[in-house]
Amino acid sequence: MNYIENQLDENAKRRRELFGRYGLAMYHAQCVEKSLAILTSCVFHKEFLKSSIEIREEIQSQSFTKTLGQLIPRLKSQVTIPLNLENNLFEALRKRNWLAHDYFFDRAHDQLTPDGNEKIIEELTGLYKFFSDLDCHLMSIIDKWSTKVGIDENIENEIKEMKKKLRGV
Repeated sequence: MNYIENQLDENAKRRRELFGRYGLAMYHAQCVEKSLAILTSCVFHKEFLKSSIEIREEIQSQSFTKTLGQLIPRLKSQVTIPLNLENNLFEALRKRNWLAHDYFFDRAHDQLTPDGNEKIIEELTGLYKFFSDLDCHLMSIIDKWSTKVGIDENIENEIKEMKKKLRGV
């Protein structure tokens, strides 16, 4: 293999890594959004536990159509959010929107060099870790709620199914 072929291989590997990290960041951003949908439809929805399974499915379906930007104010209207969590949620919204709408445009110049690609990979790694950590926190709230209210087996299975859908399992 000559120098040019070797360089192409290294550049291709770096690009695959870059786009893989972007995918992880967006995946974990979506997990945050879906966890918020569960929080607003189940945990902090006053009628959820009192409702029939059909009504619960409708409540959940409506919540899953909402965007992150719609879910945060909805959560705030249902419960007092600790300031640090509220700040993290709004930071997640800002970062998610930037990733979805402007990220590659803003980083176009960095995509042209190996050092720039490495910089992007590091940044995307930080972003996916931020979203993953936030999602873990939200899921821990869901888990604590489940335990606290003594959810019966049917509702527990519904929540497990939602979690599987979130995780792509």
